[in-house]
Amino acid sequence: MPVDLTAVPRRFRPTECTVVGMVANLALTVGKIAVGFLFRSTALVADGVHSFADLVSDLAVLLALRTARRPPDKDHPYGHESFETLGAIAVALFMLIVGVLIGRDAIMRLLHGDNLEPRLLALVMALVSVVIKEILARYTLFAARLNHSPALFANGQMHRTDAVTSLAAAGGILGAMMGVTWLDSVGALVISVFVLREGWRLTHQNVLALLDTMPDEETVQHLREAAGRTPGVREIRDLKVRQRGSVFHADLTVAVDGHLTVAAAHDLAHMVEDTMRDEFRELSRVLVHVEPFEPDVVSDRVRSGLPG
Repeated sequence: MPVDLTAVPRRFRPTECTVVGMVANLALTVGKIAVGFLFRSTALVADGVHSFADLVSDLAVLLALRTARRPPDKDHPYGHESFETLGAIAVALFMLIVGVLIGRDAIMRLLHGDNLEPRLLALVMALVSVVIKEILARYTLFAARLNHSPALFANGQMHRTDAVTSLAAAGGILGAMMGVTWLDSVGALVISVFVLREGWRLTHQNVLALLDTMPDEETVQHLREAAGRTPGVREIRDLKVRQRGSVFHADLTVAVDGHLTVAAAHDLAHMVEDTMRDEFRELSRVLVHVEPFEPDVVSDRVRSGLPG
């Protein structure tokens, strides 16, 4: 079932966590871009653009989280959880665009020798950003685990990437201050590589979820074992699992004693559902199909390649 937000401390709830990130990213965007321009650092300006990308992603995540929490309706009978995955994809795609723009600018500066000579305050700003972004990353990733939220996880990874890129910016600025001026542009180029790599990883991960790709085998096995422990279940013949935002949906076929009445088989199906949900709280919807346990028939189906 969806995570019970009342059981999560307010400061770690998805909306509150995202708002904290928005405020921090707004301050860092203005600070890094202003200091980068005033104190001549291409890497810091690039890092400021990355923080602006974080700010835009916060807005996308906030919208996705609010939409995902809506109850099922006539047009969306299975709920709105997929909007959270869409929000994560929007964040990832924006990261890719920003990475390309930052990389292009850095390459052009390196090719034309148009390298700036940064000053001390630019280095200080980059180091401050490293600390703030790492704190934000840990806070957001912890909240993502509490809420089982892919959108928050994507945002937390973006914060962590920004901490790493701020460190790269600091290294480039320090090198340029020591006389190797092109290192500032190299720092900007390193930032673009980090952003592109993380953007691609998150895009791939969430597109697979949107395409109903089965989750990791550990999760599937956990659900299979939970269903199999239900008294009266003789065999698990089929199990399909898909992720929808921060929750999972499962469809499975269970074999039971063929002499059970329809009512008893119906009650057993509900027991399977309750057992699975008790052991896997991220499970939102379970559809259980009941079949009679006939070992010889099962063997024939296996030999013929037909589903159980």
